[in-house]
Amino acid sequence: MKVKTILVSITSGLLLISSLNPALAGDKGEWRQKMAGAGQHGQLWQQLDLTDQQRQQIRELMQAHRAAKPTAQHEAMQALLDAPQFDEQAARDLLAQRAAQREQRQLAGLKLQHEIRQLLTSEQREQLQQLQQQRHSKRHDKAGKPGRWHKQSADNN
Repeated sequence: MKVKTILVSITSGLLLISSLNPALAGDKGEWRQKMAGAGQHGQLWQQLDLTDQQRQQIRELMQAHRAAKPTAQHEAMQALLDAPQFDEQAARDLLAQRAAQREQRQLAGLKLQHEIRQLLTSEQREQLQQLQQQRHSKRHDKAGKPGRWHKQSADNN
């Protein structure tokens, strides 16, 4: 049970961080406007009422995180696909590299999430945790309800 709770927390935190990327540009008014359009994750951060300094520090962390993304892998994949003969060993090596890089990206994302949370005050962290729990509860409430496709098929019978 603890592992599931931890995984849910990590996943929701990573989703929150990914929502910050487009939302942290500009002044406070522009930032709030972008956050309002960022969906549920943006609303959580907006409710924390970050200071200008916190927004700037988070923006810098996000920019540093973005700069670390590898691009050579895409070129290697294209070269493999464009080669006259398929090299299975090269493909296996490339897939192994991608798996290792995926793990590194996830680790970097967790580190980024931790660094961002360290910028928050204890009250903001507590509020963020409460907001995440509320969002998690809403998702689980919706999970038990039939979706629109299920309703259509039931109506057609």
